[in-house]
Amino acid sequence: MVSSASSTQDLARKSSLVPSVWVAEIQTAGRGRQGHSWISDRPHGLWCSVLLEPTAVQLSLLSILGSLAAADAVRALTGLETNLKWPNDLLWKNQKLAGLLVETIARPGRLPLAILGLGLNVSQQAADFPRDLKKTAVSLRQAGGRTVPRGQVLAAFLDALARRLDQAPEELLGDFRVAWAQQGRRLTVRSGGGEFSGIATQVDDSGHLHLRLPDGAEKIFASGEADFPA
Repeated sequence: MVSSASSTQDLARKSSLVPSVWVAEIQTAGRGRQGHSWISDRPHGLWCSVLLEPTAVQLSLLSILGSLAAADAVRALTGLETNLKWPNDLLWKNQKLAGLLVETIARPGRLPLAILGLGLNVSQQAADFPRDLKKTAVSLRQAGGRTVPRGQVLAAFLDALARRLDQAPEELLGDFRVAWAQQGRRLTVRSGGGEFSGIATQVDDSGHLHLRLPDGAEKIFASGEADFPA
């Protein structure tokens, strides 16, 4: 653990140790998916990244796998039941508790390495969130009524991640679908510079989101950003 870093993703990217885990008390330039910033400039959350050498199947499902591991950790420590928001968010009562970020490191002639980043709100109270996030973000302390030490959260997440990495893809996807909060709902998905609205019908065996558009056509997304809340 370091006291401060631009991002734990950056620390992991510079590492030659695989696997390895990188944790920072604060991040000065934390980031999420689609170029969004992640507010992590105070030691109120678990800001960590895991450098992995995944198989091709694990790599394709790593956001889903990581979000399931985060949900497992929260349940084990607090008993709270969370929902998952495709492709990478952990929700409690439609508020964002955690987000996952997967980045890759290219290796010529070999599968890429992967950096799985987790930002999980742990001890924040309402006053700790920026004004525009007060209604959409939540912490373990707010949801569960007590503060869980960040070291315990990290240990629980890594333990759950190890188990999830050993699971068969069909088991992972089955568990994801049970916890997925968006099926049958009208969503707006932003992907590839476009914006598409429709009904979320399924997450398929590749982890891709299927959206039924107003004209009845189906559009499939390998990645993107679905609107919030789910």
